[in-house]
Amino acid sequence: MSSLTSENAEAKVGVFWDVEECPVPDGMEPSLVCENIKLALEKKGYRPCNVSIRVYGEKTNKFKDDFLLADIMFLPAGDARARYMRMGDDFFCWGFDNRKSTLMVMSRDSTEFASSLTMYKNLNFNILVAQPENAHKRCPDCRRPLEMIITDEWIWESLSAGGDPITKTQEPDLSAEGDPITKTQEPNLSAGGDPITQTQEPDLCYSSH
Repeated sequence: MSSLTSENAEAKVGVFWDVEECPVPDGMEPSLVCENIKLALEKKGYRPCNVSIRVYGEKTNKFKDDFLLADIMFLPAGDARARYMRMGDDFFCWGFDNRKSTLMVMSRDSTEFASSLTMYKNLNFNILVAQPENAHKRCPDCRRPLEMIITDEWIWESLSAGGDPITKTQEPDLSAEGDPITKTQEPNLSAGGDPITQTQEPDLCYSSH
């Protein structure tokens, strides 16, 4: 869960959306998806009127005109590498002009932006990310720097429908449950607790039958 103060709620939110990597879902219009993004952010305490959305895609994207007709900024940025460079440059400049705000990056691989997002996290920005469900899975060590700075993370298919972010209670719960077991077992073993552990475990097994 994110902990938004009233100051955070009043802050501007810059959304940087790679529409090629996070495409408009079938049967939906770009304007509806943008409204759903704002709805999802509103449920987290952000004001829709403070949300600005920039869409990055190829010049041939079939929804280009629909975005423009809906008064949504569409930036033809070329292939994946060109979009990455343009998005990085744009949210760098946007963040410089909007201190202590919120950055939201929607791309297939948000880890590419980890160093820049870390810099803004250190400047008291909230960091939001969204990735498609079938995004390439990075190794835990690659994702760890990003996970440490993320305020909230969505699956794109959920965000585009106005859904909730991924809950952060699962991963901490696993580590919280696992750590005490490790810490209690290791001292028992090293402190000559082997006979106690070995006799207790069989007794528990036998008593369960």
